[in-house]
Amino acid sequence: MLFIFDENYPPEFVRGFSILEKANKRNTISADIVFSVDFMGGPRLDPATGERITIPDEDIITQASRREAVIVTHDSDFKRIKHYKALLIQHKVGYIYFRTPKKYVYWDYVKAFVNKWEEIKLKIGESTHPFAFEISRQGHLTKLQL
Repeated sequence: MLFIFDENYPPEFVRGFSILEKANKRNTISADIVFSVDFMGGPRLDPATGERITIPDEDIITQASRREAVIVTHDSDFKRIKHYKALLIQHKVGYIYFRTPKKYVYWDYVKAFVNKWEEIKLKIGESTHPFAFEISRQGHLTKLQL
């Protein structure tokens, strides 16, 4: 099971969470956790300016489908833009939307993922691609309609 955390998450959080997952030798369901930039082969740079540019969600969705991955985001675009939902369905990709309040605290999503991680993996493992879940700030997991 592969979870791709998008660029809205700090890469240090994603890499740290990956280390925690790998250290858990009693996992009933093991998962690989990767930062989307790493998954896509590293940062993309604007040829004119040399500045780092965001990897388009469409590219991540397409690549994720080849690995039956789950995209984890707190980017509200996935919730608002119907185009992404169609792509998720077409490419049979799962996604988890972490709902952040307007003023969110870093530790809110750290705690939400740590506290509910085994439940998240279990629900994802029981789901057929494509699917969508939402995690509340308190860590409640809700299945969404695609």
